[in-house]
Amino acid sequence: MEKDGILMPDGDALTPSRYARSRAYRWYAVGVLMLIYMCHAVDRSMPSILTEPIRAEFNLSDAQLGLFTGVAYGISLAIFVLPMGYFSDRVNRRNFLAVIVFVWSICTALGGFARDFWHLVVTRTGVGAAEAGAAPAALPMLMDMFPARGRGLAIGMFYVSANLGAVVAAAAGGYLAEHHGWRTALFVAGAPGIFAALLLFFTVDEPRRGEMEEAEADGSTAPLAKARFVDVLRFIWHKPALIFLIAGCSLLGLISISLGSWAASFFVRVHGLSLSEVGLLIGIFGGLGGVVAPAVYGKLGDTLLARNPAWPLRLVWISAIVALFSGYMMLFSPVLALAVLGYGLGEFLRSGYPPPAYSTLLNETPPHMRGTMTSIVQFTSVLIGFGLGPVMVGMLSDFYGGGVMIRYALATGLLVFIPVVLFLAIASRMLYGRRGDGESPDTAAQPAA
Repeated sequence: MEKDGILMPDGDALTPSRYARSRAYRWYAVGVLMLIYMCHAVDRSMPSILTEPIRAEFNLSDAQLGLFTGVAYGISLAIFVLPMGYFSDRVNRRNFLAVIVFVWSICTALGGFARDFWHLVVTRTGVGAAEAGAAPAALPMLMDMFPARGRGLAIGMFYVSANLGAVVAAAAGGYLAEHHGWRTALFVAGAPGIFAALLLFFTVDEPRRGEMEEAEADGSTAPLAKARFVDVLRFIWHKPALIFLIAGCSLLGLISISLGSWAASFFVRVHGLSLSEVGLLIGIFGGLGGVVAPAVYGKLGDTLLARNPAWPLRLVWISAIVALFSGYMMLFSPVLALAVLGYGLGEFLRSGYPPPAYSTLLNETPPHMRGTMTSIVQFTSVLIGFGLGPVMVGMLSDFYGGGVMIRYALATGLLVFIPVVLFLAIASRMLYGRRGDGESPDTAAQPAA
């Protein structure tokens, strides 16, 4: 059954859900998911803010700090993200997400009771494992709350919340650690997630999978049978445009993580800024781009999608071209103001890609495979971005001579934008044709069961 272009399932699910009936309720649910993703970002980022007092209390080395803040979290996330995505496709996602939010919040708070280094590592591992399921559960939920032409903005707001969470972690974590101690900072960081988990469980309905998909031209709909992991891989193999799209997104993540890791060193080494000046610069321009860009790109992607299904991806790869040149302006301008302008523009352009890119990817994915698809993108992004990005730039800097030669290492890294543009342009062409007159994401063909 179809109403106003939206598929209404048959049988017991004939009555439209609250998401199909109420725009206000959709956005309330988005608000709850935003709160959850803010907690996700706070709990992920907080230990990095607390490194110095933790080092002092436990007499840790830099290697131990790196293991606690990065490796313990990153490895557990990488190990659990694929199973989490697969599992989210097979269960009630609202309940699943509520449970893992509760778990990672408790793990964050338990860090405040740590008596030695390994207690910290265990709690951090728990946070990473639980947080691995956040996006694979939440993004498919958003896709089932909105029709195709409203999903970009919803995903954009979701990513805005992550950047807001990072800002909150930096501000609140520093204040709490200085005035009340690092243990209190971890207790406080864990508390909002427990509230958010309860709010999600008691006030947000599980979206009905596939309800917001439009019917096929012949009025038929695809079955929503539970997909095996191999079914998802087979679907990607038979739709190779998605391989290029996933590769492009992963390489964009590599660039963002690499620049984020080395931007402060660049401005200190090349322009002689102090750490406080660099912190202010990155906080203002990085924070502004991270908070504003996802919402702007999400809304713009939805607007362009209504005119031509190819344009959201075109928006991403055109932005990548501009970001390449703004990056070189940052790296090679002798004038600090122009270097800062290049950095700020690049941060805005790089921060805006997830809403149009991920909404396109998930629009082209059947509803019963979206959790697994999201986890695959996360896995490749973590593996490529964190595994290769920062260390690649560091090795290149050493090769070029270190010091101010960091600009040439970053310039070499920015060349990754070239395959990004190629991959995304190829994906757009394969999906929608030369003029974007290919298959609409609303009526994307579903694979055989």
